[in-house]
Amino acid sequence: MQQEQIPQQQNVTPKKYQLTTPTKDKKQNKTNQSTTIQSPQNNDFYSPKNVNPWKTPKSLLKSNHKQNTPDHSIQASPYSDRYIPLNVSRNLFNKQIQPFEIEEENQYEELLSENVLEIDENKHVSILNFTKQKHDKVQSAKQLETPKRKIDTLPIKVLDAPGLEDDFYQDTLHWGKNNLIAVGLQRCVYLYNVDNSKVFQLAEPMDNNELQAYYTSLQWNTNGQMLAIGCCDGSLKLWDYNKNTFSGSMNISNKRISTISWANPNIFAYGSKDKAINICDVRVPNYSIFQLLGHTQEVCGVTFDGNELQLASGGNDNKVFVWQMRGGNSNSNNQYISWEIKSHKAAIRALAWNPNSCGVLATGGGNQDKTIKIHSSHTNQQITSINCDSQVCKLRFSKIVNELVSTHGYEKNLVCLWQYPSMKRIHQLEGHSERVLYLSASPDESTILTGSGDETLKFWKIFPTQVSNNISSLFSMCEIR
Repeated sequence: MQQEQIPQQQNVTPKKYQLTTPTKDKKQNKTNQSTTIQSPQNNDFYSPKNVNPWKTPKSLLKSNHKQNTPDHSIQASPYSDRYIPLNVSRNLFNKQIQPFEIEEENQYEELLSENVLEIDENKHVSILNFTKQKHDKVQSAKQLETPKRKIDTLPIKVLDAPGLEDDFYQDTLHWGKNNLIAVGLQRCVYLYNVDNSKVFQLAEPMDNNELQAYYTSLQWNTNGQMLAIGCCDGSLKLWDYNKNTFSGSMNISNKRISTISWANPNIFAYGSKDKAINICDVRVPNYSIFQLLGHTQEVCGVTFDGNELQLASGGNDNKVFVWQMRGGNSNSNNQYISWEIKSHKAAIRALAWNPNSCGVLATGGGNQDKTIKIHSSHTNQQITSINCDSQVCKLRFSKIVNELVSTHGYEKNLVCLWQYPSMKRIHQLEGHSERVLYLSASPDESTILTGSGDETLKFWKIFPTQVSNNISSLFSMCEIR
């Protein structure tokens, strides 16, 4: 290929290309922001930096001469045969290299890039980059796990509760939906307002001089408008929150009422030392509807599931019964019993249904058992059993996360947090010096309240305050009313 003739001049030095980069000042003219190439005055049409890298010149297409591969061993003129460097082809779409002089820009494209695509001309952005890049390492499974939340080992608040009984067969502490804590101290019931920390006495003490505790159990209904209080003589009182007075009473049992559980704002069940479980409705005149007979000793705990379909009861006879509240054989004495659990070796006071898994029941045994057992009422089978090395006093599943809280007595007096369904112990809280017999939770389920025979009430912040809308909506869809 013929080389172009260059006019001979004395002491002529080839001019170098000058590449100007965009300035950072956006207030300058648009022509100053574009990349320009200043070429020498000579005829350098075939210069590598001015040749369009996407097209072959027409003069070369029309020429019949064969193009010879340039010999790089011989130093050629800078304006010799056409040569396309590799780095140009590799960075065709790189914004840092612009082989043309852009004199005018389309205003629409400029607004589109700045406002929609959010491309900043002062930053080196490559839309398509063909250069080799180091691929990010795939995160391991441990790195993808959600970070563990921080749980305070110390209670956020401690209240003195003089006269709180250290009795395995009493349950006199409950935190209602109205943010009022009801607690039975000696022979009186007090209400503690969490919002303003005010305390007032609810029930008057007895007139006689008996030393034993008069009130043995209590619980708010599901909306916090009514409080049921069980007594040692078998009587039961109902206190109306809105009217600020006692609205009724009933005397069905003749022995102490050990446990109470509400299914909804109107229906509740209670178990007593006379071995019977009474189902009551505040809308009927005498309150009582029917009795459930099955235990051979005192009933220590009762609890309804979230769907109001089943009732679990634990007794001093080391047995757990699961009762079907809707249906059953009306011709038998134990017409509502659907399952009898005999796997424990001590009294069962701790019972809890899992609100996140339908039909999952957790039970805890006393001092001679020291185990937490998980059961399925759908299959009537035991799922797992965990040895806690201490008496299990109370159980409660969280509604925010799938975790279980357990309180213990002899001999460690701990509050433990378990992950379900693995039943791996996540955390344990120490602070009580006596058996942790009482357990309740705040209305938002983020804080638990524990009571002990050391006559103290302690507040523990162990769960997150809020739950995502997707999970909360899913839980609400799973509820059957």
